Amino acid sequence: MRRLDLEGGAALFALTDTAPAPAASSYAFPDADLAARPDLTGRWFPDGEFRTRFGVLALRCLDGRIVMVDAGLGPGPNPYFNGLGGRLPEQMAEAGLDPDAVALVIFSHFHLDHVGWALDRAGAPRFSQARYLAPAAEIAHWRAHGEEAALPHHVAAFRQSIAPLLTSGRLEAAEPGAPVFTSGGVTVSLLPAPGHTAGHHAIWIEGAGQPVLIAGDSWHNPAQIAEPDWCHRADRDKDLARASRRALAERAARTGALVAAGHFVEDQAFGRIMQDGPAGALAYRPLPH
Repeated sequence: MRRLDLEGGAALFALTDTAPAPAASSYAFPDADLAARPDLTGRWFPDGEFRTRFGVLALRCLDGRIVMVDAGLGPGPNPYFNGLGGRLPEQMAEAGLDPDAVALVIFSHFHLDHVGWALDRAGAPRFSQARYLAPAAEIAHWRAHGEEAALPHHVAAFRQSIAPLLTSGRLEAAEPGAPVFTSGGVTVSLLPAPGHTAGHHAIWIEGAGQPVLIAGDSWHNPAQIAEPDWCHRADRDKDLARASRRALAERAARTGALVAAGHFVEDQAFGRIMQDGPAGALAYRPLPH
């Protein structure tokens, strides 16, 4: 767990639900020419392995209300990840985050490692005081394609964790641009970032000093900021994902936004995107603990 204090009394928390075993970088990024960039592989893929985590971002505002972005893998045991289970409740307790203070849960998209704690074991919303919200484009994709919307393990997670919210009318559809949450001067809105999934969105926070970009799954590893053409194997539409990565990185660099990434390992979870040298290439600079 990491905490970053923002201006005006808000705080941003990077919570780690769980982390899978490392995988070969060539497996995680099968189409990337990793050998062409030893500077990046040496920095971001130690020993040739891709390390990740299943993270949840939580914004606590001055009034005590909490906005959660994504809902982790869930309690498990998860068959796709060899029985792995998460510990989000323990992470929240460690951070001093009261589940009853969660006012909004935003799903960046509906993959299994982002929806697992949406409901309790009885099938009721785990965060009982919260609104649940997802991008309208992501909801539309799943409604249109059903069992063909994603790979089977994601479909199973959708059926278990998201479909009941839709059936009950508890899940709201949101369009990008207009704020979906305000607290004092703090606003939270959605940014389109399609490609990883058809309706994938990032989250944009303003009013807490510097803007904050919560990346969703736009990036799985910091190397992709310097090499946006490197696609993680889970990207559904690679060309769209590449374009989204470029647009988000340019926006973050231009605005000086803080970047928060749920799949970057904890010591890289918060950072900034900077111009790296006179050629204008962009690079990720993690914030120190």
